[in-house]
Amino acid sequence: MGMHITKKQVPSERARFSHILRNKNFLCLWLDQLMSLIADRFLLYILLILAYQLTKSNLGVSLPMLVFGFSAVLFGPSAGVFVDRWDKKLVMIISNILRGLLILLIIPFINQSLPIVFLISFIIFSVSQFFAPAETSSIPMLVEKRDLIAANSLFMITLMAASIIGLGAAAPLTNLLGVKIVLIIAASLHLTSTVTTFMISLRHRERKAGISLLDLIKELLMGFEFIRRKALIRRSIIKLFFATSVLATVCMLAVNFSEKILGIGAANFGYLIFAAGTGMVIGGLFLGRFGHRFKKKNLPHVGFLLAGTSLLLLSIVQNILVVFIAIFFLGFGNAFIVSPLQTILHEKVPRVIRGRVFGVQNMFINSAFTFPVVILGQVADITGSRTIMLLLGTLVLISGIFDMLISRFREA
Repeated sequence: MGMHITKKQVPSERARFSHILRNKNFLCLWLDQLMSLIADRFLLYILLILAYQLTKSNLGVSLPMLVFGFSAVLFGPSAGVFVDRWDKKLVMIISNILRGLLILLIIPFINQSLPIVFLISFIIFSVSQFFAPAETSSIPMLVEKRDLIAANSLFMITLMAASIIGLGAAAPLTNLLGVKIVLIIAASLHLTSTVTTFMISLRHRERKAGISLLDLIKELLMGFEFIRRKALIRRSIIKLFFATSVLATVCMLAVNFSEKILGIGAANFGYLIFAAGTGMVIGGLFLGRFGHRFKKKNLPHVGFLLAGTSLLLLSIVQNILVVFIAIFFLGFGNAFIVSPLQTILHEKVPRVIRGRVFGVQNMFINSAFTFPVVILGQVADITGSRTIMLLLGTLVLISGIFDMLISRFREA
């Protein structure tokens, strides 16, 4: 797909954000991602606050994440099979329309039935399982190979920027306008994003759209088998799962950490997310500008070491300034994990099987919001948030050192 780049060409053709954003098709995909993510974060904020107000516990806060992750476990892999067959542009358009309409459907039940609110949210997150692999597998179809690390860095930056904007703005917007108006804004963002998706020129290779149950199972197994046989792909997905589990757990603990340890109130947990998100944004900007100078496989080592050290620091300090600095570097380190690993997947997974592989990846990554978060949420209610931070920091630091030593051993 991309042209061959020689060493002499690299200095004058570095992957820059300004370069990929001049690509109209990629720009539209990026805007689609931005609006959809902000809408998702508005919904997630409301679900987190509703759950915490009802339960006053870390386990309660994990319920919205459990709803999100469970939908991925159920539908992620099979969604990837269909995405490989369907028109990816059409999948994204229909997904955005459905999510927008379903968010509007939540509004009448906000003060009437919390179980129905979570049921509709589960359906929304299930629809997202089709959107995610369609979007992810479209990136290498719209940019050249040399621009992939910049494109992935920008998408990762947008993920955290949307979390900053969504979670950070949701609190004052909810206080000012009310829950129902915020949900209307979220629905409007999903519906508006369909306009940018319409403008993408994305070539679709015709394949038989219908599929029997037997064929579905065969193609699902094909995606798993591809991952099993390709060690680099398998290791990348495992690392992404681990990093996401850690970040999801920190997000879950942030509500209780804000209220019980920092004393700034549960509703202000968004400031902690802001600090982590700012770190990821700056880390992503660094990679977008200088990432081509480093070996992609070595960057996650730096990320794990930074993240592990930050978590250990969070387990022992209470000074608000130091806490925010530690969380900033947790996000910065996470950028060095996510962006290079996602770029490796884009480069190494063949186009014909991308939907299935990214569907499986999406299942594993989003399942990080289920069992690890629920289990550690329960443990945190018993032992305290600091104990979990200490445990996570130790595991992340050891994993980073071990991975670095194994990598050097393979090169020797």
